[in-house]
Amino acid sequence: MSDLPSAQQHALQNWAARALDAGWLTQADTDSLSGVTSATPAQLFHSGPRPLVVGLFGGTGVGKSTLLNRLAGEPVARVSAERPTSRHITVYVHRSLQVDKLPAAFPMERMRTALHSNERYRHILFIDMPDFDSVETANRELVELWLPHLDVVLYVVSPERYRDDQGWRLLLHHAQEHAWLFVMNHWDRGDAQQLEDFRQQLGMAGLDEPVIFRSDSSRSADETFSAGSNSTDDDFESLQSTLGQLAERSIIESLDAYGILARLKGLKAVSDHWLEPLATDELFDELQRRWQEHWLRASDGIPPALTHTMRTLAQRCQPRRAPWLSRLRGAVPAVPAMDTDTLVDESLLTRLDNILGDFLNQQAQSLPVPLGAMQRFVAAPFARARGDVKATVAAAVNLSLALPGDAWQRRLHSILGLLCLLLPLAALVWIGTRVVVGFIDGGSNPAAYLGSRFAINASLLLAVAWSVPAFLQRLVQPSWEKAAMRGMQQGLQAALAQTGAAVGGGLREMAAHSHALRQEYHELWRSLAPAESQALPDALRRMLVGEISKPDQRELAVRARTQSSTDDTPVS
Repeated sequence: MSDLPSAQQHALQNWAARALDAGWLTQADTDSLSGVTSATPAQLFHSGPRPLVVGLFGGTGVGKSTLLNRLAGEPVARVSAERPTSRHITVYVHRSLQVDKLPAAFPMERMRTALHSNERYRHILFIDMPDFDSVETANRELVELWLPHLDVVLYVVSPERYRDDQGWRLLLHHAQEHAWLFVMNHWDRGDAQQLEDFRQQLGMAGLDEPVIFRSDSSRSADETFSAGSNSTDDDFESLQSTLGQLAERSIIESLDAYGILARLKGLKAVSDHWLEPLATDELFDELQRRWQEHWLRASDGIPPALTHTMRTLAQRCQPRRAPWLSRLRGAVPAVPAMDTDTLVDESLLTRLDNILGDFLNQQAQSLPVPLGAMQRFVAAPFARARGDVKATVAAAVNLSLALPGDAWQRRLHSILGLLCLLLPLAALVWIGTRVVVGFIDGGSNPAAYLGSRFAINASLLLAVAWSVPAFLQRLVQPSWEKAAMRGMQQGLQAALAQTGAAVGGGLREMAAHSHALRQEYHELWRSLAPAESQALPDALRRMLVGEISKPDQRELAVRARTQSSTDDTPVS
């Protein structure tokens, strides 16, 4: 159970890595997760019952070591006039306990262990932390290493230093992960007004109803009060009682559960912001609509701008003359493939790039959609469509030249071509027939021979039989220039439509990926506490369902829950 935050952090890191690769997140977004701790006190010990881990914090000279010695009833921590005194960690632990799972990053050379046989603290592990407000950055780093492994933060102040809030305010970043107790040490030098002022200061910082104990550092742990002393001025016994109650097994288990929940909520508070760039379906619909409008408006000006270039290329389109017999049959002359490099040149492709680039930049500024994600998902389909522009235009030109004119025009041209062959042949047949008949009849009737007039008329008939359909065929012959012009226009329109559709497809893929990532993220949290799981206590499972799986974010009240568990010993 104690490894649950670490496992969830690892799963979130894997999710964030995929989102980062897709352009949804930045490196700064994913790095923010590393600042959230997933360590728990239970990770310091092997499985089984563990002690309550209490960390003593405080500024320089407030008497942490003195308080620890008073708790122990013996000098386990060094007390000195030197400032700062605490440069090491002192661990005060019962001989029966073993702290054997320290993380590898812990500097063991700065850790002292003091073993004891005091049954009062058999289930409590005290850690005297370095002065948190010290100028030594190593002290702060050491505190940050240990802080996630604490159940209770026992923060010590003095009447002279209680308004110096630098230390405990820095620790408030982890407030929900621990129970908080405050000790006004050296109370023999303080007064009630200072105590109330300190209480108000904590309340303004968000620690409502803080539990503050007074400790008279002039008294030892086993010292009895003199007859004239006022025992109500010292809350040391109440502090010991509170720590003893918190060390009960049920309370430690509750602190474990709430600590794990707090760490998970810390992870969720950071990772929930990752969903903000994952736009909703409505936003993607708006993005698609804007793209269609932008593309139609920007691309409509491309064909008119290239009209002169297309006309020049069309005028150069000269068909190769077909053989004489093929022409008689109305065959379409063979036309070589046009070189479209002049039309689809680098300036046209750059213009397409600019249209897309302008759109992406505009939408990244006006809509909450990451520019990196849009570039990532439209880059590949746009590059393919961009690379196919030249081939699309060339294919349309070749098709148009292969089928010039309209269908009726091509059919009439073929029919007239056939008539150019058939009518002269028919005239020749008729002329030949007349010649043969006249020759046969000439044997008996000399007047039957054909004269020059027949030759002239026959020649005229033959000429008219060929020239009329040939002339009409030439009139209806499709224009190669117009065919080339039409092919370039249709090809360019098709290429532009394909490019616009390709970007639209990339945006749809982007929407699908966003939806899948969002679903996967929610599943990461829903799967934390499945109903059939036997690995989690019922209380923690219910808390996970109520606090983590639901989308609404509610504040975790560790203090209030701990207070309900300890009855008369509220913990802030």
